[in-house]
Amino acid sequence: MKTEATLCIALEHVSANSTYHTFRVAFHSATSRMLLPYPQVTGIRILDESGIKVGEWRTRVIGSVPVDDFVLAPKARIAFDLMAFVNCEPTPVRRWSIELPIGKHFAKFVYQISRECDWYDYLAKRSRFAHMTPPWNGTVESNTIEFLNEIPKADA
Repeated sequence: MKTEATLCIALEHVSANSTYHTFRVAFHSATSRMLLPYPQVTGIRILDESGIKVGEWRTRVIGSVPVDDFVLAPKARIAFDLMAFVNCEPTPVRRWSIELPIGKHFAKFVYQISRECDWYDYLAKRSRFAHMTPPWNGTVESNTIEFLNEIPKADA
């Protein structure tokens, strides 16, 4: 089921430490009530100053996790903090990581849902509120932000 509803996403760089950057992804300005899968860190695109994508998300953990979701209502704002592990090996705890050189980078969040089938199992959730909310399909990009990476690459 495809809906014509629209929404906006705002991206913010919240903090950094010795192994990861924290980015806040905020969903807002929905034109109608919609059901959305939780955002994943792999939706963050890191770019250089010329707009070229820098690095690819990588993992060494093969597994599956249940797809969880949330309801975004008009006038609501829902934010998620995502940890982007940088220049370290993926582990079961740090499932995804990305290699980045030290320096200034740009980031945006690309949220893309394109499921042609009914991806939401209403019966398993047993939620009448979810049943009243159409799943959303489409692509939305956040604003582009600047951040500084000071996390060095691990010694080989």
